[in-house]
Amino acid sequence: MKRFRSRYARRVLVPVMAVSLLSACSRWRVQEMAPSQVVSEKEPGKIRLTMLDGAKIELFDPTVSNGEIVGHPLGWYDSTMRRDVRSGTLRVVADSVAVVEIRKTDALATVIAVTLVLAVAAGVAIAIAISELEVGGG
Repeated sequence: MKRFRSRYARRVLVPVMAVSLLSACSRWRVQEMAPSQVVSEKEPGKIRLTMLDGAKIELFDPTVSNGEIVGHPLGWYDSTMRRDVRSGTLRVVADSVAVVEIRKTDALATVIAVTLVLAVAAGVAIAIAISELEVGGG
């Protein structure tokens, strides 16, 4: 039973490390343009809005419509904002947004992280192969 846990732990460890390393390769960058201008011109896949009251909202696939930023919310949002139940979108008045941030990926950090993950995965695969040979051969 102990051997099963060890093998299972190895199989889980590599994907967890990969996700944690790759998520560290990107960061939020504050945009200097007006919120609606950021969404319409840069067309980001994900934005983080900091409202005038300090609340933060992350939206996927944001668009601009009639002075509002519309997107699919991630996490908590204030009940005073309009949420369309049918489409699952959230509407935020652009004038109530203090700061808009978009996620930028650091290419060099991503290359380094992927290389490290592949090296660790190869090391784990070699360790598993060696342990299998020792158990099978002895």
